[in-house]
Amino acid sequence: MIPKVGPSVAWQIVEDEAIIVDLATGKTIGLNPTGTLLWSNIDGQRDAGALAAALAGRFAVSPETAQSDTEEFLTEMTRRALIVDAEDAR
Repeated sequence: MIPKVGPSVAWQIVEDEAIIVDLATGKTIGLNPTGTLLWSNIDGQRDAGALAAALAGRFAVSPETAQSDTEEFLTEMTRRALIVDAEDAR
């Protein structure tokens, strides 16, 4: 999967925290520093491996932990319909 921010999502970083608004539902969520790093690197070009590498490079976690955390994050964001697969969106 190559994640891309969904079409009905607006977001902004405020005081080092990503604030995400699902325009379809009006729900807002705030992300912790780990989530903010991952979210800010979702660009429709980087896959989960590249996102995990960025996470491992920024925080003191093993590559395995970074991969697991990234996959969990992407699964949750997909479940909430906040991200889509860039390859499917073409």
